[in-house]
Amino acid sequence: MRWLSKQRFSLTPLSPSLRLKVSLGVCLALIGLLAPLNRLQYEMQRRTAMAELQLLAAAAGTIAEHSLEEAMLTNNRSAIQGIVDSVAGAPGVGSVYLLNRQALVAASPRGALNGQQLDRTSPTCWVCHQFPAASRPRGIVVTDADGQLVFRTVTPVPNRQACHRCHSPEDRLNGVFYMEFSMAGLNARLQRGLQMAFLGSVVIIILSAAVLYVLLSRLVITPMERVAQALRSFSRGERQTRVPVQAQDEVGLLANVFNEMADTIQEQESEADRLYKELQAQDAVRRQLLARLITAREEERRHVARELHDELGQLLTGLSLNLKLCQEVVRTDPQAAYERLAKANDLVRHTIEQSHRLIADLRPTVLDDYGLVPALEEELNRRLSPLDIKTSLETEGDVDRLPAHVATAAFRIVQEAITNVIRHAHATQVHARLQRTDEGLTIIVDDNGVGLPKEGFDGRQALGILGMQERARALGGRLEVTSLEPHGTRVHLWLPLEKEGAECP
Repeated sequence: MRWLSKQRFSLTPLSPSLRLKVSLGVCLALIGLLAPLNRLQYEMQRRTAMAELQLLAAAAGTIAEHSLEEAMLTNNRSAIQGIVDSVAGAPGVGSVYLLNRQALVAASPRGALNGQQLDRTSPTCWVCHQFPAASRPRGIVVTDADGQLVFRTVTPVPNRQACHRCHSPEDRLNGVFYMEFSMAGLNARLQRGLQMAFLGSVVIIILSAAVLYVLLSRLVITPMERVAQALRSFSRGERQTRVPVQAQDEVGLLANVFNEMADTIQEQESEADRLYKELQAQDAVRRQLLARLITAREEERRHVARELHDELGQLLTGLSLNLKLCQEVVRTDPQAAYERLAKANDLVRHTIEQSHRLIADLRPTVLDDYGLVPALEEELNRRLSPLDIKTSLETEGDVDRLPAHVATAAFRIVQEAITNVIRHAHATQVHARLQRTDEGLTIIVDDNGVGLPKEGFDGRQALGILGMQERARALGGRLEVTSLEPHGTRVHLWLPLEKEGAECP
């Protein structure tokens, strides 16, 4: 977590920025969505209004044409003029003309243009006259001479049989009823509708942004700030910090993940602290064992030197003296020389025995020559039998073919157990059992002594047991020393064995 403690969080400027970014993003999305919708709505309303206007204009023209029919059949010009003036006075109606087939104005509002010839080639007329007569539209939006948009509708006046007395039967039409409606009112209404839609969209966008800002703050940003604050506290060493989970959503999942991570890190740190303390304790034990090993080595060297000086040195000195005396009397007194040689021979035999004992103390040759079981039997008999301690050794499985390092470690551990029996147990019986399985080698050494002290081990005995445990752990094994009921001590050793192909013969 050292890297985490180096991080720096600045929640205050980031959170409003995130809220603002998301709110602006939603606003832009709504603008991009509502603007085309408003435009589409405007166009649909315009088309609907135009269609209604066409129907209205067509109906108005038809009504006017039927109204003019009786007056035209009776050639009642005043009635015709009255009808045209009445239509021209309707709201939104611009120009109104009754035209004959030669585009002469037969009737106009208040008769202002009666008798005038209209120019069918003018731009305002050419819009409709560019089409064939059969396909000319009944209504069309054009721009008048003042530059204003108007809706122009033309209602044909058919040549009926009753009209043949004044018009040629070969003519299909007698004229047309021409009307123009101003588009200003319609465009104003459409413009107001567009403005209202725009204002409604603005209100929707503002309300949506405000609601989103509040919801985003409450449901996302604030929980995320809690998680970030918990991370900051956790990085500062407050390992008990946790985030309350308020909802089972993505933010809740993030909080759960943080809590699980915090629990895992806390457990791992606790385990690391425990292992570190164990490592420190083991390191202290190793240092003590190393110091003891150095001390024991020096003591062993002093012991060997003392043995060599006291035992072998005196024997060799006596041997040299006897050989010198024998050399002096060998010519004058053969019998005395013979006695001296016999004594010298005894000294040589005793020297050999002492040498063998010293060698056995340093490294028993029987372990290398015959294996672990004979070496343990010799060690038990050599060290415990002179003290009137009964010994027994039991084996199970193939304990003869063991790897050299396993046999050496097992022998040294049992040797230390025998030393503890001699020094501390006050026992009268010692039983050792060896068992080999596919998993490893098990050795149990039991005695009927006083057992383990209740007040704890003294320094030398504790170091001895620690040394045995360290030797077992060095090979991946384990060693336990426990008390037996009603009295006695048990040393339980287990050492792993390699596969059969890797064992030493």
